[in-house]
Amino acid sequence: MNKRWNSFLVLILSLMLSACASNISLTEADMHQQYPAVGELKAQLADAESQEVNIFSPKTFNQASKSYSEAIKWASSDNPKGETFAQDGLKQLAAANANAIQARDILEEVIEARSKTISAGAELSQPSQFKEAEEDFIELTTLIESGKTEKAKDGRTKVFRTYQNLELMALKVDTVEHAKIALANAKENDVDDLSPKTLKLAEEEYQLALDVLDADRNDLEKAAIHANRSLWYSQRANQISDTLRHFESSDYSEEDKVLWYQEQVSRVVSPLNKDVAYNLPNKQVVKDLNADIQSIINANLTLLGELEASSAGQQKLEREKEEVLMLSMLEQREIEASASKFAFVQSLFTQNEAEVYRQTNDVLIRAHGFYFPSGKSEIESSNFALLNKITEAVNTFPNAKILVSGHTDNIGSDQLNLSLSEARAEKVALFLNQVGNIPMEQIEYQGFGKQKPVLSNETTEGRAANRRVEILIINDPRSKS
Repeated sequence: MNKRWNSFLVLILSLMLSACASNISLTEADMHQQYPAVGELKAQLADAESQEVNIFSPKTFNQASKSYSEAIKWASSDNPKGETFAQDGLKQLAAANANAIQARDILEEVIEARSKTISAGAELSQPSQFKEAEEDFIELTTLIESGKTEKAKDGRTKVFRTYQNLELMALKVDTVEHAKIALANAKENDVDDLSPKTLKLAEEEYQLALDVLDADRNDLEKAAIHANRSLWYSQRANQISDTLRHFESSDYSEEDKVLWYQEQVSRVVSPLNKDVAYNLPNKQVVKDLNADIQSIINANLTLLGELEASSAGQQKLEREKEEVLMLSMLEQREIEASASKFAFVQSLFTQNEAEVYRQTNDVLIRAHGFYFPSGKSEIESSNFALLNKITEAVNTFPNAKILVSGHTDNIGSDQLNLSLSEARAEKVALFLNQVGNIPMEQIEYQGFGKQKPVLSNETTEGRAANRRVEILIINDPRSKS
């Protein structure tokens, strides 16, 4: 008996402890901290729904949602099963996203038609038909999700056309509804009894708006023009009817009607400060008033033209000032850039290699550090370092023309010196082209022999200075002349 009683007590105690444990309830913040996959699944579900994954992959998305519900149930009571269900839900949602990508690709044209239908407001104006179209669309995405892509492709055309028709219906409602309502109200108020001609024009414009949309659902602008005209004619018909009813209710005679009309004209033209000549025929009255108004319009147009011309002149002057300022800034920048490049070229050469001179925009490199065997024009390897520096200097000005000139002292015959100087200049030009990759069409060369000495040939130093090759970098072609 005691053993049974003890077992019973143990069972009761176990049930009590289990009940206490099951009553544990975590806050959402604690739950997400304890089971991070739950919070991640919640965020991803919200993002996926904003991307309509629930429509493009409904079954798999629904599975992920159910996993989230289970995860919440277990995690809120601090049970590790919550994390397990959340992890399952994340895997299911990843699959749903992959399905959605495939569905968007297969149903691209249908999706575009659906988007246009929603933009046209069919969801509000044709709710039942739109709901049916959405159900058909989800049926297609479910087929794709289930691997039945060929069957989904076969059903695309039907759903595409359904959305197109819905869009057209919505566009008609949106574009011409006001015109339609205005026509209905006019007929309800018996406007067609008093102003049938004007109301007939309203009906014709309304029908034209419908015809435009039937022919081209995207021609909203043209349809709107006809719809607005219809609305205007309906409103005009209403005003005509109101005026006629006013005459009838006030017992206007035919003379009273004419006097009322003349009074309205007088009010319209009162800013002209002119008495209207009602003693003349109505045709003449209208003609004279039209001429007076046109005269004022012409005077205003003339004044406006003068103001615009003055304004245009001022704007032109401002533009010219801006252009001058801009040119000045560009020139200043070019000067600064040119000075910087010149300084760089100067820094390349030692005093024994070359002298560098600036000639406006051009740069002259007077290279007297070359070594040519006596009477020869072949470039020795000892000259390569200097030639490489000259190449670097030339490349500092990419679009420049290059003039290479050879010079000798006065030792030897004039013809020999002339031929020798030209041959040496040619060898330097070929080096710039073949080794420095400078296009030959940018390079010219010329020999001057002893014709242009820089120092006297009477001294050894002078003759050494005169035996030189000069490289003129021409940035402005006009400076060559």
